[in-house]
Amino acid sequence: MTVGPTTLLFFDASCLIAATGSPSGGSAFLLSVCARGLLRAAVSQAVLLEAERNIRLKLPPDALGVYRRLIVLTPMTIVALPSKADQRRYRTIVGEKDEHVVAAAISAGAPFLLTLDTRLQKSVNEANLPIQALSPAAFIKTVLIHHVDYPSIR
Repeated sequence: MTVGPTTLLFFDASCLIAATGSPSGGSAFLLSVCARGLLRAAVSQAVLLEAERNIRLKLPPDALGVYRRLIVLTPMTIVALPSKADQRRYRTIVGEKDEHVVAAAISAGAPFLLTLDTRLQKSVNEANLPIQALSPAAFIKTVLIHHVDYPSIR
């Protein structure tokens, strides 16, 4: 699959938290690629709130400012949260905790869901859904290499 500037990546809260805590990691790198207009980022408001809540609880106090700058500097499509009925369609696949993430990612039409949650990745990928769940590292190693502008990305 060829990827390019119109390819939409849906970021799970785990990736936003990782990008905040590790600016040299894969999550931050992919957000920077989106900020450069070489890919498109999408999130839901629920994902943004979950990330902020966990950053407040688990990272140093200055991390919240880093997170907010990251969000402001990265153009993102904010996907409307699908209805409760639409979310529940995914409950048996990924559980109640992650049903909103999968529903929003699929609703956005994103071909990729980026998450550090290996259980979520496995559940999504085994369910034959119209989205592939990958860690940022796996996306970089297996998908990004097919980007039309790959030589200039690195």
